[in-house]
Amino acid sequence: MRDVIVLADAAAVAEAAAARLVCFLLEAQSLTAPIHVALTGGSEGVEVLRRVRANPLLSAVSWPDVHFWWGDERFVEADSPERNDAQARAALLDHLPESPGGVHPVAAAAQGLTLERAAAGYGDELRRLRVRFALVLLGVGRDGHVASIFPGGPDGAGAAAPAAFAVPASPKPPPARVSLTMDTINAADEVWLVAAGSPKHDAVAAAWAATSVPAARVAGRRRTLWLVDAAAAG
Repeated sequence: MRDVIVLADAAAVAEAAAARLVCFLLEAQSLTAPIHVALTGGSEGVEVLRRVRANPLLSAVSWPDVHFWWGDERFVEADSPERNDAQARAALLDHLPESPGGVHPVAAAAQGLTLERAAAGYGDELRRLRVRFALVLLGVGRDGHVASIFPGGPDGAGAAAPAAFAVPASPKPPPARVSLTMDTINAADEVWLVAAGSPKHDAVAAAWAATSVPAARVAGRRRTLWLVDAAAAG
C-alpha cells in the first residue's frame, strides 16, 4: 500500500519525517528489539536527522535498541565529508543521549578493500545479524533514483536479501558506491520516501505513474509512505 502525505514545503517535510521517525521508534521498541533502520544521505535526509535531534521526545527513545545502517554509501575515504555516515554522525548520531545499539557503516576506501569487497562485507554483516529492516528511509533523486539504484543501472537482483552490491560507475559523483539491493529495501517492514522542491516533481510524477524509474519499484512489506512537499507533488 502506498500512502502519500503532501506538506507545504521542504521544512515541513523534514519536520514531519523527523517527528514520525521518533514516534515510529517509540512504538517499535514497545514491541520488539533490536530495531534496524536504514538512513539516507543527501540534504533532505540530513535535515530530517537534524530535526530528530531537536525533537522533544528524543530522550524517550531507547537508543540502545536501535541499529543504524545506510541505504547506500559513497566509497571514499572515511573522513570525507561526502560520506553519508559522517553527515549522519554530525547531524544526529554523535549527539544521542545514549549510544545506539549499533552503527554499521560501509567500509571506507582507505581501509584497503576493493569496492566489491566492501559491498560483500556489508552484505555479510547484514546476514550475520539477520537483519530485517523495520524502516528504510530513502531520498529520491531528480532522475528517480533511490539509494544508489539508478535508471537503467543494476539493482542487485539475484542476491538473497539482505544484501548489498557494488556500484562502480554511478552517473552521479562520486562514481564508486555501495548500495542495498532493491530486494533488501523492499523486504523492510516500512519504506519512506522523502522528496521536496520543484526539481523533484518529474521524478515523483514518474514514480507515481508506475514507470520504470527505480523509485516506482519501491514497496515496503507493510507500508510505503511518501512524504513530499507541494512543489514536488505538483
